[in-house]
Amino acid sequence: MVKPNTLKSMKTAKQIKINNHTYTITECSICGARTRIKGSLDTKAVRRAIERPCGTCNPIRNHLQGIGWWLAFNLDSNPYVYGPMPRLRTSKRYRMEEARRNGWMAWTWNDEYQEERKALMKAA
Repeated sequence: MVKPNTLKSMKTAKQIKINNHTYTITECSICGARTRIKGSLDTKAVRRAIERPCGTCNPIRNHLQGIGWWLAFNLDSNPYVYGPMPRLRTSKRYRMEEARRNGWMAWTWNDEYQEERKALMKAA
């Protein structure tokens, strides 16, 4: 068997038009895999795709596959124990209340409910 990286991948390209859109179809001469790329033959994206090695012939390029936090706990696969995401408290009303609670307000007002608010803050 021939190693995939030792062969120089040869590709043939053909330009087609579908519904007024131009595509280039490349075909690997080793494995016969076809790829459709948006654009005509003379574009940079198509030239780079033709120069790239064939993704079907070559092994997986993701070297991080199989590496995860669960391996440190001697688990074989990801247990997916993240739980639900907490709701973000980003509404304007909540942020204003938080600023009042923490004393971040640059302005204050005096009204007839001031004593009631102090009692509520001590109870909370």
